[in-house]
Order: sequence, then C-alpha cells, then structure tokens
Amino acid sequence: MKFYKNKKIFIAGGSGLVGTNLLLRLISINHKVKASYNTKIQNKKIKKYYKKYNFINYKDCLKATKNMDIVFISAVKGSGIFNMKKNFDDNIIDNFLIRSNLLKSCVENHVKKVLWISSSTIYQPSPKKIKESDLDLNIDPYNIYLGTGWLYRYLEKLCLFYNQSKKIDIKIIRTSSIYGPYDNFNEKKSHVIPALIKKVFKKKKVLEVWGNKKVIRDFVYVDDLVDAILKFTKTKKILQPINFSSGEATSIIKLANKILYIAKSDKKLHFNHLERSSASFRVLENKKINKIIKNLKRTDLDIGLKKTIQWYKKFVI
Repeated sequence: MKFYKNKKIFIAGGSGLVGTNLLLRLISINHKVKASYNTKIQNKKIKKYYKKYNFINYKDCLKATKNMDIVFISAVKGSGIFNMKKNFDDNIIDNFLIRSNLLKSCVENHVKKVLWISSSTIYQPSPKKIKESDLDLNIDPYNIYLGTGWLYRYLEKLCLFYNQSKKIDIKIIRTSSIYGPYDNFNEKKSHVIPALIKKVFKKKKVLEVWGNKKVIRDFVYVDDLVDAILKFTKTKKILQPINFSSGEATSIIKLANKILYIAKSDKKLHFNHLERSSASFRVLENKKINKIIKNLKRTDLDIGLKKTIQWYKKFVI
C-alpha cells in the first residue's frame, strides 16, 4: 500500500496476536515501522523493529509515539474467561491506563492518524447480529464482560472527545474473537481457539471444552483483521466506531469438531466447567464497513483453523 510508504509508524502492543501480524505486513511496505513489546518478542527474526515499553507509565507512551505519523493501538493486558473473573480489578485498571495513556500521548505528540482496536464486549446482550447503532448505553454488556465492556465504552467516548476537540484522526474498529498465528497459547490466558488447539495435541483421550457447547461466536482470522485495519486507517476521518468480523455464527461444539477434524484427532469431546461460559450469542453485522471498503476478505473458518494449526505444529509444539 503506497499510503504507508515513508510514514513513521508505531504499533503499540506489537508482540501480540494482532500486533505481530500487523508488523509483519507493514515491514513488507515500510522499514520505518516500529513496535513495542512488554515481556517477549514472538518472532525473533524481526526483533530489530521492537523496543520495550511499559504503557502504564505515561512517559513511556510519550517516548513511543513521539514524531510518529501513524499509531496503531493493539496493546492490551490479555486474559481468558477464568482470569477475567479472578483478576477483575487488575485487568480493568491496567487496561484503562494503557489505552488512555497512549491516546493522550498521541494527542500531545500531534500524531496524524491513530487506530484503536475496540471489542464486541462493548455491546449489550442480543440474540441476533448486532450493528454499530444497536449499542444501547442504558443496557449493561453481558455480565461476564461487565467491567471490560464499560471500560471500552468509556474509551470509545474518550476517542470521540479527542476527535471533536483536537486536530487528530482516531479511528475505532470493533472486532470479535480473533485467532491465528502468534495467538496466546497460555492455558491460563488463552481464548477458546488456541486453548482447544493446544489441548487437541496433548496425550489425553478426550478433548475437554470449557463452557456451554451451544455458545455462539463470531471468529475472525487475524490476517483479515490486519487487512481491514490498514484499509480503514487510510480512509477520511470517521468519528464513529465500526464493526469488522467474519459475521458468521459458529457454535462452540461445531468449532471443537472442526479442530478435531483438521488435526486428524479421534479424541472424544467432553464439555466441562459450564460456569466458565461467556456470552451466549455474539455476532457482529458488517454492512457499514463493507460499504466503506469494498472487497474485504473473510477467510473461511476451516482454512483459518488449518493455517493456525499448521503454524502451531511448526513453531510451538
């Protein structure tokens, strides 16, 4: 993409799932791109593009975003459902500081374009695909996402305030359950797809799945999200947040069976810990972004899972 050539670009959270894949894509376009890491770099071959920062410290945010033309904010203190319940306070406070500090530093450093990756946890419960204008601030998010959802609601309003009062273009892309190469396979923090992929290769006769098998999710392959991020960021200033996902409803039991089939495993499914179920139904409508950006790709779930499993077998096992 010509738009990104010769621009000074920084990726906050550049060592995570989205950040690593975004960095790899941008390196092929622009060698001026830089990225942050907090604990480790997943791909050592590109370590020269990284610098360690602690974004809970505002001074680190100022240093990281100084003289940048474009900043992508994917930095997050991640947690799975179990940790979301157990370490609620730490997760909320740290994630508030990370995002608000980065946004403020971008304003102070006069960054021209910023994109922040928001989340579908912001939405209230809905039994159907939910569009941007369906967000009802008078109704709480799903109980499991109560703190996270309200945090994201506040941060989106903060972005709107900066967009209206400062000379800055902050775009927000709301997405769903992301998966793909460089995902987090830590059993205590991983989400459903990396957790199941890791379990399927363990020496156990059953594949244990946490939560209710009827839970419906909207899974988006990371490379598709990167494509949407890069195309959306370069568009004219758009104040309101926008959805991007696969837009496809997939049950957890269907997902688990797909993983077993692709991994060529004969394990039996066993559903356990129903109390760890998350929202019962969460699928995003994508009509708005499809009108703004034509021909955005959506990788078929079977193909995305196959690519992720191949990567896991090659680089993680």
